[in-house]
Amino acid sequence: MYVIFDMDGVLVDSEAAYLAGYLHAARLFDLPERDMRAAAGRAVGVVDAMERQIMTETFGHLPQFDLERTFRACRDYFAGAVESGKIALKPGAKEILQQLRAKGISVGLASSSPRDMIEKVLAGHEVLQYFDAVVSGDMVQKGKPDPEVFLRCADTLGIPVSKYSETFVIEDSYNGIRAAHAAGMKPVMVPDQLPPTQEMREKAVAILPSLTEAARWLKLS
Repeated sequence: MYVIFDMDGVLVDSEAAYLAGYLHAARLFDLPERDMRAAAGRAVGVVDAMERQIMTETFGHLPQFDLERTFRACRDYFAGAVESGKIALKPGAKEILQQLRAKGISVGLASSSPRDMIEKVLAGHEVLQYFDAVVSGDMVQKGKPDPEVFLRCADTLGIPVSKYSETFVIEDSYNGIRAAHAAGMKPVMVPDQLPPTQEMREKAVAILPSLTEAARWLKLS
């Protein structure tokens, strides 16, 4: 067995801070908050380039919209949350990583976030040492739902293609579940901001309420 984790919304409670950052930008620049909430939901789990595309598609027709200042306002808000220590680990996050390490199971991190953000978010939580491979959004050409980030993580971990069916991917986002499914791996959804849909029930091998339950389901404890 192998296990690959997403970061935002799975290991850390960061998706709410991203949403708050975009709503902050909407208020600053007079953008419709309802549309911003919907756009932020579509942007969960995607790389920066796709996030920018979603924002442009949503607000590009408005004369007051400026992509760079909107994007920067959200990122500055999020950076402030990181610096102030407000991005907490999800319940059970450190425990499941410790249990996997104790059993000698290879663990990867495959996130749409840039590498420097991954390090900033996780630095104070002392969990980076539990990952045998880390692949970030700025290391791939295509973001989720394309499976590239998971395929690259598997390659870095030394997982042969024949073992993809034994590789569990812990995700919270629709695009993450789609990407893991497309990679031929076993997606496990632990929902955060987005509720499971029928598509998620069809693509995921399990939908679990927490990482603690995921550890039990994987028979780690």
